[in-house]
Amino acid sequence: MQRLITAFLAFLGGISLVFAQNIDFLPMSPEEAMKRSTIEQKPVMFMAYQKTCGHCEKMLNEVFTDTAVSHFYNTHFLNVKIDMLDQEMAKMYIPKYSISSFPTFIILNDKGDVLAQYVGEFKADEFINQGKLSLDPEKQLPYLRANFEKNKADSTATYEYLLGLARGRLSTQQVANQYFAANNHTLETNAYNWKIVSMSVSDMSSLVFQFMVAHKDAFATATSLKKVERKFYLTAAYNLQVAISQNDTARYNTQRNLAKQLKLNTVDSLVFVSDLNIFEKNKMWPQYVASAKNGAEQFVWYDVNLLRRIAENIYEHSDDASTLQKGANYAVRSAELKSDYFNNLAAARIYEKLGYTDLAKKYAQRAVDEGVKKNMNVSEAARIAAL
Repeated sequence: MQRLITAFLAFLGGISLVFAQNIDFLPMSPEEAMKRSTIEQKPVMFMAYQKTCGHCEKMLNEVFTDTAVSHFYNTHFLNVKIDMLDQEMAKMYIPKYSISSFPTFIILNDKGDVLAQYVGEFKADEFINQGKLSLDPEKQLPYLRANFEKNKADSTATYEYLLGLARGRLSTQQVANQYFAANNHTLETNAYNWKIVSMSVSDMSSLVFQFMVAHKDAFATATSLKKVERKFYLTAAYNLQVAISQNDTARYNTQRNLAKQLKLNTVDSLVFVSDLNIFEKNKMWPQYVASAKNGAEQFVWYDVNLLRRIAENIYEHSDDASTLQKGANYAVRSAELKSDYFNNLAAARIYEKLGYTDLAKKYAQRAVDEGVKKNMNVSEAARIAAL
């Protein structure tokens, strides 16, 4: 009996150990872990995260508690993590390791060299595979970089290096520039070269991007027109959004001009919406109104929310009757697409401002009806409906 009890207690202890397993994050900085790495002969896995990040939380609370994950990382790495909500830590590490999103996992040797970098939320088996790739000398960034630098015109070495950089969302444009220059500023327009330039080029002003545009049809034949146009759209979107987020109007205008040169309807639509964003952000209302009038029907005629937003801004910032009528058309269109309280109210408000009482009352009553269904405060619509 005593043996059975002892065995049972050992069994329970084994269960508790399994459930208690987690990645063992050491209470030290990455620099301290690098010093320890010299002694233990293990690379450092540095996790840059934010405690408010949902992806980080899932990795910490679900993936890292997986027995296979914790065993692999505790066996092969010295693990440290730092919350980048700490501003001092953020200033120190984000620019140093070109961290653009969270979580970012940086594999360092004892000299501080970045062996690998990978970003995002992973499933358990995927996260283990990322760690295995990081331990393979021929998949590590120093090896890939050295192999590329031996012959920058070599497509295979370039592609492998770009894959390593892309894992960590590290800058790739310079590699694309060097590859293009090493090939005498021309490339065979085949599927493999398209893979290289499509994954690496982000600068619309670069020579390699201009080559892509000039050889659009040839690349489309090698891969597909859909893929080529999608790449152009995403590149334009990235550059325009960066300029808008920084509120850099000079940079925005430069990128806008480059985007318009692509002569794609999807990009023109993107430019239209981006124009409205930067005009609104800088309270450039005459430009906003003029742009909206020129492009709303062509580019956003099926966008319920943007049509209403344009109508509301026209109502607030224009007294011109013909412009207000345009705004009313946009509001009515949004109400046709989705007959909710706010879309109908936008039409009612503009018609009231125009002095079209019957139309104002008509859309105000529709707004009241929609609002009552959802127990909303309909006082403004009710006032107009009672005119």
